[in-house]
Amino acid sequence: MNLLKKIFFCTLMFAIIAVGVGCTQADNEVEQDTGKKTYSNELASYFPSVEGTVLNYSGTAEYGQGLTLNKVVDNNESLMLNFKGEILDISEGEGPSKEDRIIETEYIINKDTVTQTQKNLTRRFSQSIITEQIVLKLPMKVGNTWDQKITIDGKEYTAKTKITDVSKDDRNRNMIKTETTIQGIENYTENTYREIKVFKEGKGLVEFRNTILLGESKSPFEFGYILFEPEQ
Repeated sequence: MNLLKKIFFCTLMFAIIAVGVGCTQADNEVEQDTGKKTYSNELASYFPSVEGTVLNYSGTAEYGQGLTLNKVVDNNESLMLNFKGEILDISEGEGPSKEDRIIETEYIINKDTVTQTQKNLTRRFSQSIITEQIVLKLPMKVGNTWDQKITIDGKEYTAKTKITDVSKDDRNRNMIKTETTIQGIENYTENTYREIKVFKEGKGLVEFRNTILLGESKSPFEFGYILFEPEQ
C-alpha cells in the first residue's frame, strides 16, 4: 500500500470512528432527554412521596379512616401514587365487614393535571360519587376552572371544578381548595351535588366534604372528614 493509499485509508477510518462517536453521543443525549421528568413538580409537591406514609382521618359522626401510601411509580412522564386502607369500625363488629370497608385510591400526576381514581370496586359512602376525577389542574390560581364529562348510574353529566382558595397553613405549606358541582341529580339540594376538597403541600388530601343520601328516602346529609396532623 503506497503512502497516498495509507493516508486515504487512515483518513477514512478516523472519519468512521468520529461518526460512530458522534452517533453514540447523540444516542446518549436522546436517552438523557427521554429520562427527564415531564410531569409537574408543582402538582407532585402537594402529595406525599415516601412509600409507607400513613394518613389518618376523622370526621362526621365519629367517622374514621386510615390510608397508607402503598406504592409509588415514577416513569418520568407521570407519577402514580397508590393509597390503600380502610374505614375504621366503631360498631364493635356490628357494622360492615373489613372487606366492605377497604378503600383504595390512586392518583396520576402528569404535566398539568392530577387524576384521582377510586380503585375499590364498590364505592364507599364516604367517597366521591365521581369514580375517576381530575382533582387538580394547572395553573394553581383562584378562579381556574375545568369541566369533565362523567357517567353516574348510566347517565352522563358534566362535573365542574373550580379552585376557590389558595393559601398557606401556619407552617407556611401551600394549600389548594376546590369545589366540584354536578347539576341535574335528583334528591340533592337544588338537584346539585357538591363536594369540597383541600390539598396541602406534602400531605395530599387533607379535607373532604360532600352531601350523601341516606336510606330509602335518600335524604341529603352533610358529611366530611379531615386529616389528623399531630403537632410538631
